[in-house]
Amino acid sequence: MKFIKPLVLLLTFVFMVVGCSSEDASNSEQSTSDLDIYTTVYPLQYIVEEIGGDTVNTHSVYPPGADGHTYEPTSKEMTDFAKSDAFIYIGEGMEGFAESVSGALESQDVRLIEIGKHEELFQHEHAGHEGDNHDHDDHDHDSHDHEGEEEQAVSVNGLADHYHTGDTIELTAEHDEDADYDHWHWFTRDSDSEEWEIAEGQNGDTYEGEATVSEQQIKAELYDDDHEVVAESDPVTITIDDHEHDEGDHDHDGHDHDGEEEQAISVDGLAGHYHTGDTIELTAEYNEEADHDHWHWFTRDSDSEEWEIAEGQNGDTYEGEATVSEQQIKAELYDDDHEVVAESDPVTITIDDHEDHDPHIWTDPLRVIKVAEILKEELIELNPNEEERYNENFDALKSELTDLDERYKDVLDTKENKHIIVPHAAFGYWEERYGVEQIPISGLSSSEEPSQKALTEVIDAAEEYDLDYILYEQNSKNRLSEVIQDQIGAEAVMIHNLEVRTEEDIENGKDYIELMDDNLQALDKITK
Repeated sequence: MKFIKPLVLLLTFVFMVVGCSSEDASNSEQSTSDLDIYTTVYPLQYIVEEIGGDTVNTHSVYPPGADGHTYEPTSKEMTDFAKSDAFIYIGEGMEGFAESVSGALESQDVRLIEIGKHEELFQHEHAGHEGDNHDHDDHDHDSHDHEGEEEQAVSVNGLADHYHTGDTIELTAEHDEDADYDHWHWFTRDSDSEEWEIAEGQNGDTYEGEATVSEQQIKAELYDDDHEVVAESDPVTITIDDHEHDEGDHDHDGHDHDGEEEQAISVDGLAGHYHTGDTIELTAEYNEEADHDHWHWFTRDSDSEEWEIAEGQNGDTYEGEATVSEQQIKAELYDDDHEVVAESDPVTITIDDHEDHDPHIWTDPLRVIKVAEILKEELIELNPNEEERYNENFDALKSELTDLDERYKDVLDTKENKHIIVPHAAFGYWEERYGVEQIPISGLSSSEEPSQKALTEVIDAAEEYDLDYILYEQNSKNRLSEVIQDQIGAEAVMIHNLEVRTEEDIENGKDYIELMDDNLQALDKITK
């Protein structure tokens, strides 16, 4: 889903032309307070229109009925994007063209708004409802419903750069807001697992455990008197390095350290995780007074025992690109005779590209409220004179979305069998919010072709859960759905993924709320 090189070159040329002509155009056209905004998936367009009202001209980049995962815009459309005030997109792998377009638009006077940068929107929220029975939801530890409240931040302090096997891990959780609650739980997850496990006996704001598994993750959660989650921390990662292959590692130039104990260097600037291609910026600080300023940095991949010198990194700062997860980096300080004076402990670079993030957050009305709040602030920055109107419109939209969520809960909380067969995995947030478990034929992208084994598993699941219906999407040929339907003798029912509206939707004036209500009717019919 990436642009081919000729198209990238064409984009560059188009934006050069637009850049040369935009000034003349702005002088000749009558000025207006309206904002011209392009969005990708339909719910973004809906939010902007509801909040902005008649102060915005909002356009979806998708033609009616297009596939949001595979569509690529034309050069004319690119020119239109470059003339707009803002380009809003999801990211997180949703739109195949978004990265190339946003890169090309960086040189234009266009505000780029990527919802995917707000990582908290794509994380689990512990949402659950009475009667739900989906034990594999790792974050629904006690089936609590948070009623849409935004969780507040918890910081975890005390993490060491690395541990040795058997070391004691001592962490402290701190809630950033004033709260009377003191009921904590800690959870752990090994690197090869998707499931969080509760750490037994760790019910205070401190965690104490033994370092036994490298790359284990630990997080803290704060609960109120009703055992509802008030806040949770981001996970911290435990790195174990027993230095089993350090002998001789530091004698890079044949120097003998004469058995002297090397003095400590601290390395600052390490991020909790990076995305592939991010810039790594580290700073080494020698804790003793010294006149030496000759540094070398070394890197080592997780599958290697050998340290390699980082070429061109001869100062107390390191700058490189995040390309290999679990790569280790360390700094060494040398004297005038090129003898090692001190070295740092290694730091470990963790890369998390969120490949398992589900971009379809708009199927959850409460997440849409959070997106709307983000876009409201963006609109205020673009048009501060309308702040009062934007705040009022946001409040009205929030009320509608809250009511929509209540309608979903009223219908779906009464259901016991909430398994549904869907064309692609676009409805995962219904599982977390309402206990509706999707059985997808294809993956997060509709363009992913399932294996024969995967299709067989769908058929087996239909038999296991006694499913009489299969869902078709409004913007898909539904070829594989037809195959499954024929195999299990199911009835076809339409579901709307809301990525794009069809011509019929537009002609009938169907908006986000109405389409979601249509989906609720479909769910009411096919669940038991």
